[in-house]
Amino acid sequence: MRTLPFSLLVMACFSALMLLRLALPEIARRAPEAVSAPGEAMAVPPKPAGLAPPPAPASEDGSGGAALSEAACLQLAASVQDLCWQSLARQEAAQSGGRPDGALSTCDRIRDAEMQTECRSDVAEATAPADRDRAAAICAGISAVKWRGQCNFGIGLALAEIDPPDAFARCDQAEIFRLFCRHDVIGEIALADTPAAHALCTRDDTPDHTDLARKTCWHGVGKYLARRDAAEAARACQDATPAWIGACFHGLGWGAAERDPDATLSFCEQQGEWRDPCRQGVAHQQKRTDPERALALCKSIGTESVRRRCLEFVQR
Repeated sequence: MRTLPFSLLVMACFSALMLLRLALPEIARRAPEAVSAPGEAMAVPPKPAGLAPPPAPASEDGSGGAALSEAACLQLAASVQDLCWQSLARQEAAQSGGRPDGALSTCDRIRDAEMQTECRSDVAEATAPADRDRAAAICAGISAVKWRGQCNFGIGLALAEIDPPDAFARCDQAEIFRLFCRHDVIGEIALADTPAAHALCTRDDTPDHTDLARKTCWHGVGKYLARRDAAEAARACQDATPAWIGACFHGLGWGAAERDPDATLSFCEQQGEWRDPCRQGVAHQQKRTDPERALALCKSIGTESVRRRCLEFVQR
């Protein structure tokens, strides 16, 4: 049986490794997520979670990061090159200091039309901290509703620590992602400046201050802070608008359960009248990893209305 030349074997292995390295993050980025607040359950379309840091440039001695390059992408099989161009564009945009033309040109090398549009959205997010107007212009040039909304969502995430009011306002342009944008952007704001998040969730001059918008806002505060520290999240939730304290504790249960569901349930037991919304949040999070436990948790909730909503969510 004839064997392949060693050089071709090396190239095949390199292409396979690059495919795994590039494709797996994309699969994760595109995976749908379920987000809910008490009384509401929503299937969330794919959304940005903030750009991952670009690969660190390799040092002069060859150690360090694995920065991409045009030459590296060109060495790959055609089936893998689009992913390489997309990652390279993100790297270029993050290092461009607000001058994204080169990164956009790299996006144009992508053959797949949807991936090319997603690439432009990524470039806008990476550009926003240095030039938010240029980033917004990139989003405005995207014709697909899904990616245009996701592009503005990304700008909101990019500005969350820099300019909280503007970051939150960008979600008004996120179209189908508007509520999900507010949930995640307010969460990022809360991590950096909790009083600023509180002020944004309580203001009444936003274009959409419906009950669902309020729940989504406070749920984001509780969830993101609890990922860092459940006690910190509980203090923030106690300061929430009274009607939405339960939504905040629901987010707390969800966010803390991502780290340690058992410890979170013990913490929920100490939350007095907010014990059940907190446990409901744990159950909703556990639906993704342990559906049987989620169902048992819902059945154990004492408050009838909370128990009913919890069961409706985990049984669908």
